[in-house]
Amino acid sequence: MTGATDLVLLLGLLAAVAVLAFAIVTVLLLGERRRSHARIEQLLADQARELSDARRDSLQRSRSSLKGQIAEQMAPLLPGFRYLPADARFVGDPIDYLIFNGYTGVRDAGADDAALEIVFLEVKQGGSVLSPFQKSIARSVEEGRVRFELLRIGDDGALETQVWKPRQARDRG
Repeated sequence: MTGATDLVLLLGLLAAVAVLAFAIVTVLLLGERRRSHARIEQLLADQARELSDARRDSLQRSRSSLKGQIAEQMAPLLPGFRYLPADARFVGDPIDYLIFNGYTGVRDAGADDAALEIVFLEVKQGGSVLSPFQKSIARSVEEGRVRFELLRIGDDGALETQVWKPRQARDRG
């Protein structure tokens, strides 16, 4: 019977070890689950905070952009604007205005059209700077790479582009 008793004791011991191992694994898994759950909760809280920050930042940028757009549209009406508002034409992009300085005098008072000046005007608020493309436009104007073209649309819908030249230049050329 000692063999049978030893076997029962051995099986009991193995069962106790198995139960103990199961308990240890269960405790470890529960601990890991709690840590994972806490990590997930932390990630969700971080995500919510970052989303809130992103919304606040987006709203602030949107407000700033809207203020800039309003300032661009209102510029001709502000004190200190050096041109007649009637001579300003809002373009918006890539530059804000084309100013036909003297246009009102030429149109309404018959002033000499030699007094007419075309000005490319960009409105910036605060410390804003010209974009690289706006700088390219400014260089093109400064270097005289500007012309006036006339696009004619024929009865058949065909397009013909002509570079306009004053009558004297056409007569000489």
